[in-house]
Amino acid sequence: MPKKVLIPEPEDNLKYIDVHCHMPFPRPRNDQLPTDQEQILNYFKLGGQYLITSTIDMHTLNLTLAFMKEGYKNFGFTCGWAPQTVTYSPKVKYETEWRKWVEFIQNNQEKFLAIGEIGLDFHHAKTLEKRNKQIYVFKQIIELTKDYDKPYVLHVRNAAEHEFDRNNPKHRFNKRDGVNKEVLNILKEFNISPKKVLWHCFSGPEDYGRTLPNQGFIISVPSSAYGFNRWRRVSKNSPLESIVTETDSYYQHPYKRGPINVPSNVRYCIAAIAYSHNVPQKLVSERTVENAKRFFKLEFEI
Repeated sequence: MPKKVLIPEPEDNLKYIDVHCHMPFPRPRNDQLPTDQEQILNYFKLGGQYLITSTIDMHTLNLTLAFMKEGYKNFGFTCGWAPQTVTYSPKVKYETEWRKWVEFIQNNQEKFLAIGEIGLDFHHAKTLEKRNKQIYVFKQIIELTKDYDKPYVLHVRNAAEHEFDRNNPKHRFNKRDGVNKEVLNILKEFNISPKKVLWHCFSGPEDYGRTLPNQGFIISVPSSAYGFNRWRRVSKNSPLESIVTETDSYYQHPYKRGPINVPSNVRYCIAAIAYSHNVPQKLVSERTVENAKRFFKLEFEI
């Protein structure tokens, strides 16, 4: 059994930006998370510069809009229609909710930082029909928004080998990078510049950790990279200039499993990247904050 790697703890006084969390968000049953308000206060107290939450449907969008009325500084959101939303939304209300979401993004572009999270997830969509529906909606969103002055935040998850569609064994989706290739083809089809695209919670395959940054894409490293080598491995060859940090909280805890993560744990991303790239944590902190500010066009004061 391989020896567990001991990565140094995050240093004190690091500055950071969590570019992708889910707060406010429907919380798991019997969770022991601090309140959303407590999480935000602690985030900025420990060194947070800006916090970006991701909406995935109309419900989370409405939760976020209500939360923002409390007037938190340096807090923004991305406006998404996630692939999980496409797959799991009840049919009886899907079209109504979809129309509301489209109307919002068309009429409120000044309110959100990016379109996302959007994309493809073939772990959750396990049949060819469901996968094709995700592709159809993803293309719809790109078609609607391609002329907006907004970047994209992508959710990209390949099917594991045991999730390949056995009814269509020779299909192009049944590859370790089937979703990556599909997403890249769609972005090319709509002439979307890689510089406008962030791969949220980047999970590989490993060779894409080199090729995507070379094309101009931004890769977001999750806090789970601290405790799980597979997350560090896929981004270890990505240049610092192409990396930002996220927690995906309350998912993706630095070293535990379960929905118990908080945005201030983005510090653990910095520690993980510093370890995998063999550079000081302060350098990772500075570069990732700069990258996030540039990508999302953030202007803020602490």
